[in-house]
Amino acid sequence: MPFLEVDPACTSQHCPRCGHTERANRPTRDQFQCRRCGLAGPADVVAGVNVSAARVSSRGRTPVG
Repeated sequence: MPFLEVDPACTSQHCPRCGHTERANRPTRDQFQCRRCGLAGPADVVAGVNVSAARVSSRGRTPVG
């Protein structure tokens, strides 16, 4: 099955609402809270949203596999 490779760097520190990326957006290992806009939630969910958004924005690239 073909897939698109997405760089996971900073996906759990990047705010999908306002775009702010900062290590302090992760006050604990499991939680995300944006220091700029206040968006909060489980860090894994936020990372998944960011990976999904990166996948969608990379349409047109050649899939791997």
